[in-house]
Amino acid sequence: MAFAVIVLACRGSSPQSNQTPVPPTNTPQESVAPEDLERAAQLYDEGSVEEATAIYSRAIAHGNEAQRQQALWALAKIQYQQGENSAAESTIDSYLASDVTPPERRLALLLKGTLHYARGDDGEAEKALSSYAGMGGAATTYAKLRLADLAARRGELGNAIQGMTSVLTEPLPASVTSSARLSLARYYKDSGDVPSALQIYELLGTDSVTTSGRAEALWLAANLASDGGDAPRALASIRKLLAAYPDNERSAEVLDDPRFSPNIAIGSRALVLFTHRSNADAEAAYRAIIDTGDPALALDAHYHLGILAERASNYDEALAQYDAAIAAAAARQQPASAAQALWDKATALELLGRIDEAVGTFSAIADTAPASEHASEALFRAGMLRYKQGRGADARGVWSKQRGLVSGGAEQARAYFWSAKAAKTLDDQASATQDLSRAAALPGADYYTLRARAELASASLPTGGDLTPVAPDWTLIESWLQTTVGPEDPGARTAFLTSPAFQRAVELLAAGVRKDAETEFEQLMEDAAGNSWLLYRLSRAARDQGLRAISARAAARFITASPGIPGQVIALGYPVVYSDVVNEQAAGNKFSPFLLLALIRQESFYDAHAVSPADASGLTQVVPETASGIAEALGEKDFRTSDLLRPKVSLRFGAYYLGSQLQMLGGDIPAALAAYNGGPGNATRWQAAAASSDPDVFLESIDFSETRAYVELVLENYAVYLYAYGLTSQPLLPLG
Repeated sequence: MAFAVIVLACRGSSPQSNQTPVPPTNTPQESVAPEDLERAAQLYDEGSVEEATAIYSRAIAHGNEAQRQQALWALAKIQYQQGENSAAESTIDSYLASDVTPPERRLALLLKGTLHYARGDDGEAEKALSSYAGMGGAATTYAKLRLADLAARRGELGNAIQGMTSVLTEPLPASVTSSARLSLARYYKDSGDVPSALQIYELLGTDSVTTSGRAEALWLAANLASDGGDAPRALASIRKLLAAYPDNERSAEVLDDPRFSPNIAIGSRALVLFTHRSNADAEAAYRAIIDTGDPALALDAHYHLGILAERASNYDEALAQYDAAIAAAAARQQPASAAQALWDKATALELLGRIDEAVGTFSAIADTAPASEHASEALFRAGMLRYKQGRGADARGVWSKQRGLVSGGAEQARAYFWSAKAAKTLDDQASATQDLSRAAALPGADYYTLRARAELASASLPTGGDLTPVAPDWTLIESWLQTTVGPEDPGARTAFLTSPAFQRAVELLAAGVRKDAETEFEQLMEDAAGNSWLLYRLSRAARDQGLRAISARAAARFITASPGIPGQVIALGYPVVYSDVVNEQAAGNKFSPFLLLALIRQESFYDAHAVSPADASGLTQVVPETASGIAEALGEKDFRTSDLLRPKVSLRFGAYYLGSQLQMLGGDIPAALAAYNGGPGNATRWQAAAASSDPDVFLESIDFSETRAYVELVLENYAVYLYAYGLTSQPLLPLG
């Protein structure tokens, strides 16, 4: 079947040449040696676009009819996924002119209609999409979505409303539903039905799947209500926008909009200015709040003035404002607010080197608000400060108190592990061993649980040599599942795999409309949440379709990397991907290929198309500025940022950068990972702050919460990889 040949794409990148060639339409002659189309698919999957398209083009020109058809279809999807819609249209037309089967024609019409729609060729798009829908394709809903929009483009708003309303009666992924509702609101607005449009915008202000979508919907609702003369309704949406999404750009626009600005409360104005770092204006607003004399507002104002003073490096003023906030919180009996202000005061004192005061302030949080989100971490910080002072007994006492506040395994393991460290400084080996054993016995694969197991095992860290992909033992995995959660429900499995949503996902992927297919698979993962057997079936199906990220993420929802769980099971969530390229790049940069896989899992979760809000791209999430420096170092004169969406490029650049950090930082893996995420200058600063070669002291010296969590998570991934692929007998993380 045609959909069995699925070419994976690095969407958004483009080949080094201007365009892939349009295939010839002449009747080919059979070649003596058929082209290796499986090799072409692998090359494209790895990001070798030019090599892959060259193979397909030769097969089109010289292959037999079967090979020519297969190559035409593969090349059409490549061209579409590379943004070469004109070339893709020509290739699809050549494919459709050949002797294709009805299912193959159906998929080709879906792709043809989709790319004509993207180009604005409305007539051709409507013709192809209508033909596809007439054939009853599983993804007909997506054809109807685009046909409704085509009707709106022609000004046939009644047909567009009717079509989109019909689509919205079907169960669709939440993001697709939100987008469809947004389009429907626009159709209503353009048709003059303002009440219907306004109702949808207000609904999306609550129900849209993303915070940015909700903020935008509230903004649109406010504008529409204002234009219709309903000022109270407009202000209701504006107030929701400012309260829920002060950091959104629309909130900043509101402050300068004469329709809304005069009616914005000063507290809302101050918070928007604060989140957008308009520091001087925010300070003036918060001081004006204090000048009103309203004690209900003073607490929040003093707290934010403390942060603003810290931003200006005015620490005496910051401490004074935090003290004022703490006093106001006590007077109003608001322990959670007091805990927040105490936390910020304590971190400022620590930064200033006033350690005893910092310890006292951190400790006060647990006494003031033991249920506060900061209470456990505050006690840990107090214990760490005592530990660094060489006061091991005091540190153990603080960490013992911390353990009484927490129930989570990760926090328990952290407190026990450091209590063991402190016991060792006191030459109390029995207590150290006892505390390590308690940490090691906790389930899961949290950093300090892994570290405790390693300390008890006294093992050296294996690197594992080259990766060797191993086909999953499905029988073993299913046996483990049956033992763990009970037998599978055959009816539920059949219903899931034959559901309209699953069939849409497979159809879209087979047609090369990858983005929509991934959206459907994402929703299927949400629909299967809590059902281990369905998540397993989804993980396996996604793997079969080449969707590495979705397969691993589905597996991660029902598998915990704990001792005793077979490595084959854990490997579903920790796959070996692009093994040849990973082996080559890891070896060339002198570190374990499992470390590179661990980094990939954290950076992109194996999604070669991933692009972050900061424009970090590809498997290893390299940002453009860093990529330019790497390209220069590697002599890549023709490099473009879009090339990072090619796995072989992203892996080469990411491995080079990690390797260079390892070399600069003396082979220190935690420090190199910290440099990868937080920058080499900061990693050097954290090494100096640790004043020790102890990797755990280094970790706790990282003062960027994001970077600290990043280092932990990559190292956890590393340990699990080593266990899943048989290099260690249990999940553990020796460092040293």
